[in-house]
Amino acid sequence: MSGKGLRWPRRAVREDFAAHQAGSGCSRALFGQPLAALCGEDGTLPQPIQELLAVLQQEGPSTEGIFRRAASGTALRELREALDHGADVDMGSQPALLLAAILKEFLRSIPCKLLVTELYEDWMAAMQKASREEKIWELRAVAEKLPAANLLLLKRLLSLLRHIGHHAATSRMGCSNLAVCVGPNLLSPANADQLPLEAVLEVTHKVNVLVEFLVENCRELFEEEAGSLSSPADQELAAPLESFRA
Repeated sequence: MSGKGLRWPRRAVREDFAAHQAGSGCSRALFGQPLAALCGEDGTLPQPIQELLAVLQQEGPSTEGIFRRAASGTALRELREALDHGADVDMGSQPALLLAAILKEFLRSIPCKLLVTELYEDWMAAMQKASREEKIWELRAVAEKLPAANLLLLKRLLSLLRHIGHHAATSRMGCSNLAVCVGPNLLSPANADQLPLEAVLEVTHKVNVLVEFLVENCRELFEEEAGSLSSPADQELAAPLESFRA
């Protein structure tokens, strides 16, 4: 699934969406909710997000401009509506660029951000440490303050971005580029809406530098925990994904 010849299987999602509405009725929205409220009782991420991450793990490295190139606005809106209403969307059949765009939209919709607005100064203070080792130590301490669901998604996201960044020859997206595209969706200060443009640009730069460091050092930060997205759910998804390439 590359960036060429992308097609949006609009009818399939619309039919899934309509069938769900006619069947079980309304369900909890996926977007704009606290992450903890969306996770299962066993602490797992929402199933659509798990599947989306698994597809991007496989297709992201070979998709040029992943997270940077825009997806169709209509396709993005329809997929968001379908997911928000609990439709059973086949993530493996969706273009990787569209899935990357919907992931950014999901991250942007998390109240108080994935890295938690109230921890903005803590993140920034950690990045002021002189050595790489000190930064990693302090950043790990800040990460431990995150809600469990936020920390779980952060580990999965950083691992994904690192994986794509290490295939920059095909994705054309190094860790720095990925941080610029994804970073602003992950963290902002509490008073971001009141800041003048110059201050906003400075904050954005600082957040991008933070996210790039997190991506490049995620293995060390989380002691190899973020080294792979290979959860049981991902393994189950891998087989049907192979069939799409056959």
